[in-house]
Order: sequence, then structure tokens, then C-alpha cells
Amino acid sequence: MIKTKRFFLIVLIIIPIFFGGISILYFADILSYSEFFSVQIGFWITTCNFLSGMISAKISIEKSEKTFIKIIFGSMIIRLLLLLSVILISLIFLDINRNSYIFSIFIFYIFYMIVEVFYLNLLKN
Repeated sequence: MIKTKRFFLIVLIIIPIFFGGISILYFADILSYSEFFSVQIGFWITTCNFLSGMISAKISIEKSEKTFIKIIFGSMIIRLLLLLSVILISLIFLDINRNSYIFSIFIFYIFYMIVEVFYLNLLKN
């Protein structure tokens, strides 16, 4: 239990660091407003995806092994399809920097997947 609290504390520290880093780059005129807005949207979309994954992991951890696998992989497929649809809708309807947007989603998605795998490993052990 102590390890999971420490894990959540580390994640809750890293997320504002990402957000603050992006803001610092914008205020230092390294990122334009279009790039800043694109990276922010990518950050928040992947963060919502990550939080829904953590909720499904929390729900599935108390279930049997077979149910656990079904919930984890099922939620992963549903979240990936929802993420794809949100990405496509935002690319069509929003005026954003496409390169910054796609790259930020890629980076944050990989980071959050690594965190999710570590969390599931921590819960199962």
C-alpha cells in the first residue's frame, strides 16, 4: 500500500512538471502559441486516457486473473479507439500545429503507458 501511494505521489509530481515545462517553453518564446496550444491539447487528451486506464486498473485488480486480463485489454482497446477518434476529430476541426500535436500525443502516450505498466506490475506483486 505504501508503494502505491509513493507511486501516485511521483506521478502527481511528474504531471505538473510536464505542464510547467510546456508553459515555460511558451513564455520563453521557444514555442509559438499554435505549438503551445497543440502540445497542451495532446497533453490533456493523453492524461484523460491515462486516468481512465488507472481507474480500470483499480477496478480490475480485485477480480480473478481471467477477468483482470479481460478488463485491462478491453479497456485498452476501447481507450485506444476513443483516443484515435478524438485525435481525428481534433485534427479535422481544430486549427492546430499538426506536427506538435501528433508528436506530443506520441510522447505522452508512451510515457503514460510505461507508468501504467509499472503500476499494474506494482499492484500484482
